[in-house]
Amino acid sequence: MRRSQAPRATMQRKTDRTPSMPPDATMPGADSLIDQIIDRAPVGMAVIAADGRYRRVNPAYCCLYGYTADALLGSLFTRVIPPERQARALAGHQAFLAGQQAMEGEIDVRRSDGSVLNVLLKSVRMPGPDGQTQRLVYVVDITERARIERALQASQLFLQSVLDGLPAHVCVLGEHGTVVAANRAWRAFGDRNGTLPGRSSVGSNYLAVCDQAARAPQPAAAAGTPPGEVAAQLRAVLAGASDGFQAEYPCDTVDGPKWFLARISRIAGSQPPRTVVAHDDISALKQAQDTLRDGQALLLDMAASIPGAMFRLLRQAGGHWCFTYFSPGLLPLFGLTPAEACADIRALGRAILAEDRTAHDATIRAAVAAGRAFEQEYRIRTADGALKWVHATATPQAGQAGATVWTGLLTDISARKQLESVVRDSEERYRTLFETVAQGVVYQDAAGRITSANPAAQRILGLTLAQMMGRESVDPRWQAVREDGSPFPGDDHPAMVALRGGAPVRQVVMGVRAPGGGCTWLLVNATPVLRGGVVQEVYSSFEDITERVLLSQELKLQASTDDLTGVANRRSLMQRLALEFDRVQHLPAHRCALLAVDLDLFKQVNDRHGHAAGDTVLQHVATLMRNLTRQHDLVARSGGEEFTLLLPDTGADEAAALAERLRAGLQAQPARHAGPTGDMTLPVTVSVGVSLILPGDASLDAALARADAALYQAKADGRNRVCVAPLPG
Repeated sequence: MRRSQAPRATMQRKTDRTPSMPPDATMPGADSLIDQIIDRAPVGMAVIAADGRYRRVNPAYCCLYGYTADALLGSLFTRVIPPERQARALAGHQAFLAGQQAMEGEIDVRRSDGSVLNVLLKSVRMPGPDGQTQRLVYVVDITERARIERALQASQLFLQSVLDGLPAHVCVLGEHGTVVAANRAWRAFGDRNGTLPGRSSVGSNYLAVCDQAARAPQPAAAAGTPPGEVAAQLRAVLAGASDGFQAEYPCDTVDGPKWFLARISRIAGSQPPRTVVAHDDISALKQAQDTLRDGQALLLDMAASIPGAMFRLLRQAGGHWCFTYFSPGLLPLFGLTPAEACADIRALGRAILAEDRTAHDATIRAAVAAGRAFEQEYRIRTADGALKWVHATATPQAGQAGATVWTGLLTDISARKQLESVVRDSEERYRTLFETVAQGVVYQDAAGRITSANPAAQRILGLTLAQMMGRESVDPRWQAVREDGSPFPGDDHPAMVALRGGAPVRQVVMGVRAPGGGCTWLLVNATPVLRGGVVQEVYSSFEDITERVLLSQELKLQASTDDLTGVANRRSLMQRLALEFDRVQHLPAHRCALLAVDLDLFKQVNDRHGHAAGDTVLQHVATLMRNLTRQHDLVARSGGEEFTLLLPDTGADEAAALAERLRAGLQAQPARHAGPTGDMTLPVTVSVGVSLILPGDASLDAALARADAALYQAKADGRNRVCVAPLPG
């Protein structure tokens, strides 16, 4: 049963109809052929008048946008443009007709149901029946290609994110010298050295760049490794004959030839073979604009510019098949000229792989039996041995004398198929890198929740993936601390800062309390991942620097602490005194008291009982001082048996009271020493001088002198007492 045919999309509205040419099974005249090419083209075609209204639309155009021909004809073409771009699109249409700009490229359009498509659009100017210039456009749906490209980009982004967290300039080459991955440091290195844009892009061929440099003329006094040797050495590495090399080699830049240091090494055991290199790649973008003519030549050139090969296939009433037209795109696709394909209809079939031919023939037979369009994908082997994937589509139209004319398009989809394969391979490769990299890597979503963590991160943090999943950096259970021991708020975590600011955060030191006790110190880098200018997630890479931090802390402690007593040493005392002196001079409300403490008759302890007993006494005095003072007070051993107490935010009366408690406490609690002849009790008394750092002091020495003078007065008054220095004046 024949299906009823849809109304001709190229027909104008009832008020202005032009007779359409009936489909013809034989080769028609030029105008008839042009009409049929437009009408039966598998890509959308439309003619737009100078005022922006549709004059002609073909069925493919109506199908693409989801409108009937009657709905489109006479309306503005901007109805398929998103509202925010309609005015600009109409202005661009007028400018194009005036010869001021081109109109082609990839754009987003809107279907009748509101959905959005990605299309490839091209436009040409042509004369209209009213003498005004009109525009012929054609559109190709590239939504699926765009989806696959986005999937590949997402897959590549995973490895790119991990590589970008590494400090080294890293690029990875395939076995033929093609760049398969490059990190941010690599690209930045190229930019800093003035290399040509694009030479660091994935997919470029680094070996080809070296060969180009080798062929270029070289200065007579050029230093470094000759470019030809660089290319030869690189080939040896790529072939596995060498593990790597270092050399200087030339590269063309916008400023002329320059020389760069290359460090190239082969990754042992990698399959497929991979080579690490630091440099750039040049990619040149080319843009071609076809010059189209009016009339038959205009439309034939338009057909030739359509990606792939357009064709007309005639099935006569008796069952005989023949091709009546092929666009020039057939030659690069199949390696056959249009004339060869039209002369031998079986030539295309012979190119199809045997394992795909059965399904291909079955699809054709089913479409012919049902009188419907067909669409299929299959592989071909061209005359030069190349293997390609082809997408074929065709739509039937009734012709004369019971014939059927199939208008279709053959498209090379090898790149799409390769992209699909690359996506699968990339995901596996990136997963392997994520699992094996030595640094810890943690991913968090836009809300800060952990979505993934590699084994290194679990090992460093002492947490399982199950314990981390869904938690946030602001979770108080992390018990993060800063280097000085103060809490590290979750909002200040590098990952949260990167999420809020949309910029990387580098080299942050933080400690994480382990569940079993102890603290693991980390050096953290956080990098946001943006899509469409919006932060979608953030990844943190970190390394364990616990040993380094603990060593630094120990060295700081040793530099500021008295070995015998454990209190601050004189160096630390003087640093703190200078700080407090400056505060008193610049902050009117700030007070600070000094206690100069000296052990009475300490030399007798050493002379009678030995230096070990003297050390016990000093340790006993230091312990009591620490117990009597506050956390922000400073207890320091300033000399052999001399101590200094620094008491911020303390007045003279408060300082004198503390000195008296210290004196009385030592008198009441003698030191106990385990000597060679048994335990002994060692009485201890101290003399204390109390002074204040005053705002009018010319220097710190003035305050210290008052404290010493008060101490000497206490000694002179009989020892074992406290003396407060009088205020000057």
